[in-house]
Amino acid sequence: MAPNDDTNSIREPLLLPALIAAHRGNTAGDGTITAIIRGLMGSPMTDAERAGERLCVFGWQLPDSDRSRMRWCYRVIGEETGRELVEFTLTVPGGVSDLPCRVLGLQLQITLNGVEHTDAEELDAYMELAEAARNAA
Repeated sequence: MAPNDDTNSIREPLLLPALIAAHRGNTAGDGTITAIIRGLMGSPMTDAERAGERLCVFGWQLPDSDRSRMRWCYRVIGEETGRELVEFTLTVPGGVSDLPCRVLGLQLQITLNGVEHTDAEELDAYMELAEAARNAA
């Protein structure tokens, strides 16, 4: 995918922020994550195409004084330009293992770029993480 000629702008608004905004304030376990991923998958254009470059998703656990939940921050960045396009925090109740949060980050990256633009190594990593998360549950 060729980078946008004007690296300071996005070709058109990304879908991910709109989907996140539509579900902001929802409670954990209500299917919000699934709805967001399905919304991205159902779009005729990927967010990478909207941005004009491949997108990378970085996620990390945030400190939280409430030990009955985990909070994860995710950041979506343009691979070529380094532009930060989206950042959001997910709160997961009762989380002991961070594997589902790690799986989500990789699943989101694959969905944002499109499976057809994802290399086999990245797909293999997703399958391994998903299997490990399933076994940990």
